[in-house]
Order: sequence, then C-alpha cells, then structure tokens
Amino acid sequence: MGDGLNEGVVGDTAKLMMHRLIVRMLRRDPSLVEKAKVAHERQATQFADWPFVREWQELLALPPKELASKLISRDREMVRLRNTSPFYLAGGVDFGDYHARVRLRKAARRVVKRGLDAQPESYVPGGL
Repeated sequence: MGDGLNEGVVGDTAKLMMHRLIVRMLRRDPSLVEKAKVAHERQATQFADWPFVREWQELLALPPKELASKLISRDREMVRLRNTSPFYLAGGVDFGDYHARVRLRKAARRVVKRGLDAQPESYVPGGL
C-alpha cells in the first residue's frame, strides 16, 4: 500500500485479530475446539513431522480458558503458531469472505500504524 509499514507485522496483527474473533466464537460455542481438533487431524496427516503439529495438539488439549488465553497471546511462539492455526480450517469459522478479509487487513494496518505513531522518537546523539 506504499505506507512503509512492515507487511510481516501487519500480517501478524491481522492473525492476532482473527484469533481474538475466534476466542469470542469459542466463548459462545465451545464445540469449536472439537471442530479445530478435526481440522488439526487433517493437518497432522499432511504435515506429520512438522513441530507445529505436536504444539497444536498440546494447545488443543488445554482447558478452554487457558486455550483462549494462549490464542490471543502476543508471545513469540503464538505469533509463529497462528500461521498454522487449525481454527482457520475449522467448521464454524469462516474468514473466506474477500471483503471481510480486506476490512481486517485495513484494520491491522491502522493498528500497526497507530502503534508506530505512538512511539516516542528515537534518541539521536547531539540532539539532531
């Protein structure tokens, strides 16, 4: 979009936003975890030796409140794991609408830009 934002950071922010929406869905419909487990089984077959398979198995076995907390965590491991989230493929979760994805991406860009704008200017030796 030519605004100088780091596209990786924007993408990670969009995935965090999606998982916040997923957590809201989970609170209304706890069976979504079971649907994610089914989706994860399909992933596990295709990517059997990949580390994320075991990591998601462990996450999906957590109690609902703990899982919800992890899904929206900003820690480095969850940023990485959101790339392979079985919730994207779970029945009942649909981020397939093009216009909704565009709105989500624009919202992520605004969040990232707002975060950058709120940072104090870097210290420059000599006061320049």
